[in-house]
Amino acid sequence: MSRQILITGASVAGNTAAWWLGRAGFDVTVVERASGFRDGGQNIDVRGSGREVLRRMGLEQAALDAGTGEEGTAWVDSDGRIVAQFLTAEMEADGPTAEMEILRGDLARLLYEPAAEHAAYRFGDSVTAMEQTDEAAFVTFASGSTERYDAVIVAEGVGSATRGLVFPNENAPRWMDLTIAYCTIPRAYGDDRLWRWYNATEGRSVSLRPDRHGTTRAMLSVQQPPGDEQDWSTARQKAWLRERFTDAGWQSARVLDGMDATDDFYFDVLRQVRMTRWSKGRVVLTGDAAWCATPIAGIGTTLAITGAYVLAAEMARSEDVATAFAAYEQAMRPMVDDAQGVPKIAPRLMNPHSRLGIRLLHGVLGMASRPAVRGTVGKLFGGRSKAPDLSRYVDATADVPAGIAASRAQPSSAAPSPGGLSPLLALGAVGVVLGASAIVGRRNAPDPSHPGIRRWYRRLDKPGFTPPDAAFGAVWPVLETGLAVGGYRLLRQPSGATRNAAVGLWLLNTAMVGGWTQLFFREKRLGTSAVVSGAMVASSAAYVATAAKVDKPAAAVGLPFVAWLGFATLLAERIWRDNPDQGK
Repeated sequence: MSRQILITGASVAGNTAAWWLGRAGFDVTVVERASGFRDGGQNIDVRGSGREVLRRMGLEQAALDAGTGEEGTAWVDSDGRIVAQFLTAEMEADGPTAEMEILRGDLARLLYEPAAEHAAYRFGDSVTAMEQTDEAAFVTFASGSTERYDAVIVAEGVGSATRGLVFPNENAPRWMDLTIAYCTIPRAYGDDRLWRWYNATEGRSVSLRPDRHGTTRAMLSVQQPPGDEQDWSTARQKAWLRERFTDAGWQSARVLDGMDATDDFYFDVLRQVRMTRWSKGRVVLTGDAAWCATPIAGIGTTLAITGAYVLAAEMARSEDVATAFAAYEQAMRPMVDDAQGVPKIAPRLMNPHSRLGIRLLHGVLGMASRPAVRGTVGKLFGGRSKAPDLSRYVDATADVPAGIAASRAQPSSAAPSPGGLSPLLALGAVGVVLGASAIVGRRNAPDPSHPGIRRWYRRLDKPGFTPPDAAFGAVWPVLETGLAVGGYRLLRQPSGATRNAAVGLWLLNTAMVGGWTQLFFREKRLGTSAVVSGAMVASSAAYVATAAKVDKPAAAVGLPFVAWLGFATLLAERIWRDNPDQGK
């Protein structure tokens, strides 16, 4: 068994690994660039497998007791009025606000203090060089010393310098088109236990979150392609934010004033860390240094805790580091790939650029927050991810002084839930698509608000099998709802070629419905609309066939749509033939 272990970074992942490896009997040293332990940081949450690891450490209740006290999430308008809210107490599972909401520094300290009983911490130092042999890694520190270790665990952040030393040019970052600034500001009258989220035009948002330290945690975000903003000086970053948010409304002025006075300003252009491998020789990556999924994924802390635990357990069960590292990567890859599958459109959907987009988002969120829907949203939002089977790792401290023992692998009894877009973002995407379709349909529908279209449609010579107008009003909403359910299920699946093709066909068919109404009712192109209707039969059939390869229920709810389009094509072609003077 390898014994001398270096961990770089006193982060959540680093402290978790130090806790478990120290208890397992390894000689652990943790090196941290900061001059002392860092208590700062913003809200994070722990869910699922992360909570199970904290439970095994005996820290779950302590983490709950040290929580921020956040009771839910509310979206507000420019006057501060709530347009949608999700209260944790009313959700059947974790929603946007999890049961375990805690500040990063508070959780890191909960892990650090017991870990320090079994590991040596060296603050104010960092790795500057490293050489490896088959037997060891020789690490040179900024302080000037060079030391030998059997294994090195890199548990630094998204911009890990040590990762760059050992894995030069191997990170292919995926930029998420979202820039976020965090700061802590004084608590004001009216600040309560809700996370309040405000959307302004041009992809801007402002949010305020509670803590237990008598202050408020603020966030400013801008949805836009990345520039080089992360490399600017702090003064330039603040000036840029002040310019962007000067007319944003709600409490943006308060946040900007607090930003100038804060001592914990943090600015980041979000990007995922994409590595084809997490280990090289005797060096292994974990936490954000290995796989940063960004806050958009909503699972970063859970990944950090789970990954550090699995790494420590695999190192304890195997004397060969290569075997341990390979087993760790095999166990964690599905969970990481799932978390990183968030589509890049997600930030755009949650940060609309227009007033219409904001109204559509608020409408969808308002619908999702209704009691009849809220329970389902909670179950989906807090559902299982593709976490490793933790039953493989048994804490047998009563029998094994090392503190970590491994049982034989057992098949997981829980099938992983779909990944891809989070439920809230998937609902938002479907809502925006349906909203746009409804707007186009309303503009073209032959109802009393469009007397010209209404009179023209009623004068057409239609065959006897034409359903009454009321039937169209009932059937189309049902069919589009089925199509929306299918789209939602597909958006929840992990990104891939087939899934993306199915989503594209779903969007295409939804757009073609609006295009058909434009051709038939508004432009009165009977011949062209009949041809388009036939094309829609083919495209909707292709959608069902493609969706069936990804999610059979999504395909099933699309079948009525195909059948109706077949009928509608026959009807459109007959109307065109019977009205030669009207067609174009």
